[in-house]
Amino acid sequence: MARSKNGSVRRLKSGRFQARYTLPTGEQVPAGTFDTERQARQRLDEIEVDLRRGEHWDGRKGKTRFRDFMVEYMAHRELTATQGELANNRSYLKVHLLPAFGNLRMEELDEEAVDKWFAAQRPTETRRNVYAFLRRAMKYAVKWKYVRRSPCQVLDLNKSVGEPRPSWSKDDFLRVLEHVPTEVIVNNTSGATRVYYREALEVMFAAHLRLGEVVALNANDFNRKTGELRIERQVTNLGHTTETKTGARAELYLFEIGVAAINRLPLGIGAVPMFPGVVSPRMPRSSLQKAWRSAATKAGLENFHVHDIRHIGLTLVAASGAPIKDVMARGRHRSLQSAIRYQHTDADRDRKVADDVNRLMGGSWGASATSG
Repeated sequence: MARSKNGSVRRLKSGRFQARYTLPTGEQVPAGTFDTERQARQRLDEIEVDLRRGEHWDGRKGKTRFRDFMVEYMAHRELTATQGELANNRSYLKVHLLPAFGNLRMEELDEEAVDKWFAAQRPTETRRNVYAFLRRAMKYAVKWKYVRRSPCQVLDLNKSVGEPRPSWSKDDFLRVLEHVPTEVIVNNTSGATRVYYREALEVMFAAHLRLGEVVALNANDFNRKTGELRIERQVTNLGHTTETKTGARAELYLFEIGVAAINRLPLGIGAVPMFPGVVSPRMPRSSLQKAWRSAATKAGLENFHVHDIRHIGLTLVAASGAPIKDVMARGRHRSLQSAIRYQHTDADRDRKVADDVNRLMGGSWGASATSG
């Protein structure tokens, strides 16, 4: 075996030459098999240059399965993300990414594979969120040298996703509520069982809650003396109780509709669920979502999503003239951009702005423009 400062070359029984080199850690790594000793040494020289530049590529990591890489990535993610973000990430991984890429080696996960997967998904906000999670993971895959280049290079990422959602109103919300059941029959029993879907939806509206946040409420989260509601946890779509989606905690004064709804609930003590389920102590989020979807269909508003309830309430807060800082506080937003979406302008408000400016100007310009 011939040795050099940056590795060694040996001749195999087949007559070919196998090269090996040494990493800075002292580990011996194969560099390939070549037809001639000269080719093997040239390869070792190239590797030596790359090592000095810090640009060497160790191809062994590329053979790691995607599912195994994501175990490493999620372990790192646990140190940097909130519990709410982690819950969403785990759901994205389990439901969307592992079925598509789990068995691929990292070196096989290329732009074509990601592009075809992305194109096959429905153009929803969920698809965009899953892709954003994958793209972030692949940035670390590049940094940790599992892949040379991120495979997440989708063009027209927001095409069809950015189509504006309908602008639902308070009246639309009340219209759907009329179709939300107050009783259900369970397992063909003779009598009906009281359910509190309507109350949960009204509290959701009154405090701008997300679906997981409203079903996670406990009796002692509401202060009956002050009318304040404490928000500090959520139930994820996998059934886990975690901190809220953004990790933010808040205490908000409820709109009157929410206070009235809570006063109709069974009087609970301590950490018992505020909204009881039919067959379980806590109302499942899937049951509430199903009840809303059915009621929206009956009201002829099939595209009215349960999450839109939060948007209606926050839009009313903004329309009341509340500063953007107050909108952010009630919505528990982490960024100004998230809160700005509720600063809608409609024709009536736009007309009021124009009339106010006209009054400031004394109407003189308007008069001169129409005279003569």
